[in-house]
Amino acid sequence: MGKWILTLIQFFPLSIFATFAFWYGPPSDDRWLDAFQLGALLGLLQLLILLPQNSPLNRLVLAGNIYLMLGGLAVCFEQWWYLQLYGLLRESAIIILMVIVGSLTTFASSSGFIAVKGSARKFSIYLLLASISMIPLAIIFSGNRTYAAVLPIIFLAILQRYLSHIAQKVCEIKSAN
Repeated sequence: MGKWILTLIQFFPLSIFATFAFWYGPPSDDRWLDAFQLGALLGLLQLLILLPQNSPLNRLVLAGNIYLMLGGLAVCFEQWWYLQLYGLLRESAIIILMVIVGSLTTFASSSGFIAVKGSARKFSIYLLLASISMIPLAIIFSGNRTYAAVLPIIFLAILQRYLSHIAQKVCEIKSAN
C-alpha cells in the first residue's frame, strides 16, 4: 500500500468517531454510544489492514484505535463504569492511552514509541515526554475538543514524524558505516 495512503488514513477512525459524535452539537447518550461502536469497528478494520504491513504501526494511531475499541467493547458489554471513566477523563483519556502505549513500546519494543526499527531509545523518550506534557493541557482545556485533544494529537503526530525521520537518518548513517 502506498505510503501516502497509509498516512492519509491513519487517524480516519478517530476522525469519523468525533465527526459522528459531535456533528449536531454535544452528543446525546445514544449518539455517543453509537459513535463508540462505529469508531471501534473502524479502528479494528484499520488495524486489520495496517498490522500485516512491513513497517511498525504508528503508536499514536494504535493508541487512538485502542481508545475506540475499548469504548466500543464497553458499549457492547454494557460496562457503563468504563464509559463513565471516559466521561470523567474527557479528552485526557485518549492522551493517557497514548502515554500508556508510548511507555510500553518505548521500553518493550525494538521500534520504540516512534516506530522505527533499531532506533535509539532517546527519540521514543522525547515523544513519551511530549505526550506526558499534553495531559495537563487536556485537563486544563477539558471540554474544548480543539485545545484538549485535536491540537495536542496533531502536535504529537508531527513530532512523531519528525523524530522518526531523524531516527531513520541516524540508522541509515550507522548502517552505512
